[in-house]
Amino acid sequence: MKDKVVIGIDQSYKNTGVTVNKNNGEELKVFGLYTDCYKTNTIKRQSLKERLDKIVKHVKRVYPDAEVVCIIERIRLKSQGFLNINYIKGIGALNAIITDIMYDYGIETFSVDTRSWKSAVVGTSKPKPNKFGIDPEKYPTILWNVKNGRKKEIINYEVGKKKKGVIVKGDKRYRYDDDKSDSIAISFYGFLPTERQRLEEEH
Repeated sequence: MKDKVVIGIDQSYKNTGVTVNKNNGEELKVFGLYTDCYKTNTIKRQSLKERLDKIVKHVKRVYPDAEVVCIIERIRLKSQGFLNINYIKGIGALNAIITDIMYDYGIETFSVDTRSWKSAVVGTSKPKPNKFGIDPEKYPTILWNVKNGRKKEIINYEVGKKKKGVIVKGDKRYRYDDDKSDSIAISFYGFLPTERQRLEEEH
């Protein structure tokens, strides 16, 4: 049976989570491509392009005979009821970079609505309030990953003096990388039965 690899991406100009998922969790490699340190969106896109290209090149080399697809989050046309033109322009440019890289390696790119992958993979698309200051929209996916033994893939001990979203246990202080967490869930969406997927091809 032919191997299948899904590259799940939770893209943003701050930190892009990338998960390379072989055969529905048989092998999982998770990356955080942090770009918030750069001044302009152009430089952020260039940095993402260079690092994502290396990841995809590695995937094609390690899994030369596998079926490889990429799934990204679909652009939200409205946020809290408002049409955010700057967001749409910015994320559209980011999505084009990702789609073009995949095209160069013969990989099809699809997008999925946030509510769709959350409902189908995590089991809910509803936010979950918490005492840690973690974004309630992100918390259910974090809990889902921890429950399924993937805590080490999303935990980050480099929290500095931050307090919001930081969990303290004994002498340990850590937070969860919600971008990595989301990218893992998005990658698993690609292994659902076709009739349960709501994917749109990106060009």
